[in-house]
Amino acid sequence: MYSIMNDGSFIIELGWRHSRFGSTPNGRFQSPSLDCGSSFSHLPVKDPLRLAFKIDRPVVTFETISKGFTMRLKKGDKRLRILDSAVKVFAHEGFFKAKVSQIASEAGVAPGTVYLYFKNKEDLLISIFEVRMQDINSKFRAAILEKQDGRSRLECLVRMHLTGFQRQPDMAACFQVELRQSSRFMRENVKGELQQYLDLIREIVEHGRRDGSFRNELPVRLVTHLIFGTLDEVVSTWVMSGMAYNLISLTGSLVDLFTNGIGQGVSALALDGPVGGRTEQIIMSGLPTLRRHE
Repeated sequence: MYSIMNDGSFIIELGWRHSRFGSTPNGRFQSPSLDCGSSFSHLPVKDPLRLAFKIDRPVVTFETISKGFTMRLKKGDKRLRILDSAVKVFAHEGFFKAKVSQIASEAGVAPGTVYLYFKNKEDLLISIFEVRMQDINSKFRAAILEKQDGRSRLECLVRMHLTGFQRQPDMAACFQVELRQSSRFMRENVKGELQQYLDLIREIVEHGRRDGSFRNELPVRLVTHLIFGTLDEVVSTWVMSGMAYNLISLTGSLVDLFTNGIGQGVSALALDGPVGGRTEQIIMSGLPTLRRHE
């Protein structure tokens, strides 16, 4: 007999049948046997008994307590390890060429273990986006709320967006190139996590309108998608160029563009300033080199 507890654990009660060593009425020898549901007092175990079973799924530990056995599932890090390995394999091999066996080898698990956590290769790719976006949304929101005015919050988001991808080039390639190979992603658009990111941008815009940082007559939805679309395209261009320049150095120019636009009579950062030289040439040429720095 087993019961499911509030904490998600199982209580399994085992006991001895009420029988003794000896002969049965038909003359056969009868020995004691285990039965589920009998009183725990009949179980001749005084000291705690620990049995650990390690399988491909999380470790299961059995521990005797005063009223039975408690089974606790200890969550391992295999799922996250598989996700991290998939990012690297997808970025270097491409989504279509990548094999589950390569991902498993990189993660140090058997190929069959991958299918315990993910349905297929596309499910793995979508899961990368969902898990990473959850982390991004949480960290970005916490950092942005520490800023006071709308412009400071916008600059914080832009800098964190660019910094995150520059520091994780494999993730950048996975997000900007390989994820677009998934028909499921392009069809369903994984609305939950992506929408939360758009909501964060929208909240920044609305905050800036209230404190006078941004203009009030522009549609909030339009401005929100302008900011997101620009950031997305800037990172994609950087990836396709072979990551040949400092992505973070574009922060000032992007914030200036978002807040002042491209009209005359505004104080804007000159392209030959912090974003000059090779960076400007690559961006202005619009010709991706498809070269990748390892």
